[in-house]
Amino acid sequence: MRFPFSIKVLIFALTIFTLPAAASASQTLISVGEFLSPSGTPSVEFKKYVTEKLSDSGLNCTNSSSISPQSRYTLSGLMFKDENGTSFSALLTDNFHLEPDVFLKGKQVGGSTSEPAAIKLAESTSKLISNQSVASIEVNGFSRLTPNAVMALAQILPGEPATPQKIIAGRIILENCGLFEKARIYLTPGAQGRKVKISVTERDSIIPASIPGPGKATLDNILGPPETTLPEFPVIADRTLKLNGNSTCAGYLAFRAESILNRLKNSDTDYNIKDLEELVMVAGAIRNSISTYDLSCRDMCIILLKMCSILDSKTIRAITEQLQQSMVLSEQNSKTLKKNLHRIEFLTQAHSAAREAQQVLASRIYHDQPHSPVVPWILFSVGEQALKAEDITRAAPLLNGAVSISSLPVSPEMLLTTAKAQYSNLDSEAGRAATSQLNPLLADSELDSELRREIQALPRLAELCETATSITEEESFEQLLKKGDALILLDRPDLAEPLFHNLHGIRPDDARPFTGFGRLAFQRTGTLLSVRPYLERAEHLRNKDRSFYELALAYILERITAEALPNIELHGRDSEEASATRFLLPKAREYAHGYEAYNLPQAKLILAGIDVLDEWLAYPSMTTEEAYENMFNKIHELVGEMGGQPEIMAANLFFSCNAADKTEAEELLFSPLSVKAGVEHRSIQLNLLIRGMVIAPSADMAKALEQAGRSSFSDAINKEKTVILKADALAVAGMYNNSTETLERARSLYTLALDSGGKGDGRILNNLACVTLALGMTHEADDLYDEASDSSPAIPEAVELGKAVSSLSGVEREGAIKNITGKGILAVRGDNSNGKKADSPSDESPLNKRTNYLNENRSISSGYDNYTGLWINFNYSSNVWLLPPLQNANGD
Repeated sequence: MRFPFSIKVLIFALTIFTLPAAASASQTLISVGEFLSPSGTPSVEFKKYVTEKLSDSGLNCTNSSSISPQSRYTLSGLMFKDENGTSFSALLTDNFHLEPDVFLKGKQVGGSTSEPAAIKLAESTSKLISNQSVASIEVNGFSRLTPNAVMALAQILPGEPATPQKIIAGRIILENCGLFEKARIYLTPGAQGRKVKISVTERDSIIPASIPGPGKATLDNILGPPETTLPEFPVIADRTLKLNGNSTCAGYLAFRAESILNRLKNSDTDYNIKDLEELVMVAGAIRNSISTYDLSCRDMCIILLKMCSILDSKTIRAITEQLQQSMVLSEQNSKTLKKNLHRIEFLTQAHSAAREAQQVLASRIYHDQPHSPVVPWILFSVGEQALKAEDITRAAPLLNGAVSISSLPVSPEMLLTTAKAQYSNLDSEAGRAATSQLNPLLADSELDSELRREIQALPRLAELCETATSITEEESFEQLLKKGDALILLDRPDLAEPLFHNLHGIRPDDARPFTGFGRLAFQRTGTLLSVRPYLERAEHLRNKDRSFYELALAYILERITAEALPNIELHGRDSEEASATRFLLPKAREYAHGYEAYNLPQAKLILAGIDVLDEWLAYPSMTTEEAYENMFNKIHELVGEMGGQPEIMAANLFFSCNAADKTEAEELLFSPLSVKAGVEHRSIQLNLLIRGMVIAPSADMAKALEQAGRSSFSDAINKEKTVILKADALAVAGMYNNSTETLERARSLYTLALDSGGKGDGRILNNLACVTLALGMTHEADDLYDEASDSSPAIPEAVELGKAVSSLSGVEREGAIKNITGKGILAVRGDNSNGKKADSPSDESPLNKRTNYLNENRSISSGYDNYTGLWINFNYSSNVWLLPPLQNANGD
């Protein structure tokens, strides 16, 4: 075919124009490190030859002593040259952690220079990394999805470039879509291209049916047009990314983004300001690279969208509050104050930009392919952000769209969040449709306890939704109060607040609208101190109800426990802080007496606690133990007055440790409890029986402990914790009674706890090892003690003692035991964590020369939430560490 001359010129010009871009796009950046001789001296000649050959093959090399952070690969190693030739051993490393390291080895015979060997290494390296296309995809693991479905979900197809941003975007999708417990994507290099390996482990999921979607028009209206320009992220003058300006920048930015996301995800503490500053810096650089949208930047859009989801309103609010508190509490110079003010402004701007960017990115991806497998996660992510921003009218349709737009299964948590959002949006029909999909899960005995509890709470939300929608503005004052309460519990402050304003206008002397304002303030801020102005207005008005007294008592208890008592502990009971605390108590008594009409047991407990606290503050010579004994006596009287109220019985058990009459306390512990007593009550009893067996073991107590340990805890919410507690009880009783059957049962429960998520728990591993040792399985026990030692146990001396008994013998074992028991927490055998020495058992007792260690945790906690009201918990955990029998410590 012949073309006119003008067309030929145009084609030639376009070819010349696009050649640099094509060349740049095809180049991979590699840093050539040092090649050391046996003496440790770098071989400049060998490195020079390798670099030149790699450059000739089309790779972009950085030939410097310092490795470029933007280099995709690093090549370095060892070389040896003598009169017989040159040999080398090199390691090719992927700095972005997408491919495994590759070991390269070769030899050159003869030759005056090392150039042939260098050329051989360069050619092997070039073959490995030149072809960056996806040659094949391997999907393995446990999933009901077909390999093609997993590939489509990860947005990776054969023949596409295997860019870092594509692989990292695929990782983000699989990790966040809610369908997999574990998901991994990595590459293996080859001359034919990259092989993508995807490994997934499926989690429980549901294929939703009969859930009406919000409709395309609604989603279009919420997400907005895809052509909208992405907002700019704020910048920090001294923190900017220096980029090379070539095609490797996208991969490097993707790698930096994944690094910061992993650091935040795996952090044991909350995010700090420096983490967020780095995240915003990288997000800003990515935004600048994809300000206009096309298919080539789809992967970077997914990465940026995930980064924006980290900058949610709650995270920003928490960090901002920390900065504000540090500004108030600490003495800072003007420079530091100015820096913190700039940081607060920076966070505010970053949150605003992230929220807007997330919506624009979601719109781009959604409009590009509305039924793409990735769209449900995109819509759910944006919907979750809207929930955190308390924008339920946007959140509900987005979440509804996420579970209805695709035929893919969804996680139960995604469906649960959607159901709750529909009820909050006062759409009972959509809420019931989502709830009906979740109800079959309740038949699964292995269902997560927290998930079960939340699914079981959905009918209550449906009732609240019905209440809020059925009561009109024309109905009575009392009915409108019910509507206001329903709106609070449905998390609709936008509708509840104006309703309470109207009610206050109708009856200015009624306390209940101000109680509603207080509950809304607590819902908005999460702190009880914010309710003070509303309580002060309400307490002088009439019709104070249960909600008022619960909120008022929670506020007073918060001031006493969180503010007053820590200051008293610091300054003493004869300080001004102690005197000021006593002024709070009359008001607390008044509230508690008013609360008696609504919850008599809880009110009586609070009144008893106020009396004891008042006496303890008034008489500084009174010890804490004496105050606890007084509390036990008061609660014991309440048991006689009110019978077996669960809260009072739990408190009675909790304070029985401080009873002067030990016989009375033992009778309380030995009394069998029925399931009706409540799981908290039975859990405290079991923990205290374990404590009793450590401090003063007896046959009667061992019998009571074994009976309690074998009783049913089917009503427990935290199944894993209950399994461990029952195992502790049976292990302690079994070792005291030398019962193989009981020890076998304890061993099976410890094994179950490890298999259910307790792996790496040093205490469980130590106790399982001790039980295994008691059953005569020395080698298995030795291995378990090794595992316990590797898990950084809280009480390493217990593990060391067990290891010495299981692995040593004779004089060596005797010396190790003396060394371990002669210092540290096990220095005095028979001591517990309170320093009270146990009664010495007889020589015939199977407990001879052995006791166990209590790492006990004892506390009283109180709190409030709008849904359950005021709560008081008596917490005691024995956390027993089993120690091995030492009868044969002096022999084999």
